Amino acid sequence: MGYRAATGNDLAPDVDAVVTYEDKWMWDFTMYMIELSIKIRDPKTDFPYASGNSYHTSLTRKSPEEMVDEVLTNIFKQGT
Repeated sequence: MGYRAATGNDLAPDVDAVVTYEDKWMWDFTMYMIELSIKIRDPKTDFPYASGNSYHTSLTRKSPEEMVDEVLTNIFKQGT
């Protein structure tokens, strides 16, 4: 999406936001991601800037990449 990102536990002083996620997986003949939640927070106050969620059961399952894209597209679409 064109944003610079880094991983790790130590935050640089110029960080604009902290992104966290929680994924849940299920078994139905194969493992698949059933739910993905992403939160974007202020690094100093922990105030939530935005959050998004994707939930797809076995019959409507999407790949993890598609679910990440779905959540981030919805989060950044809200900001415009």
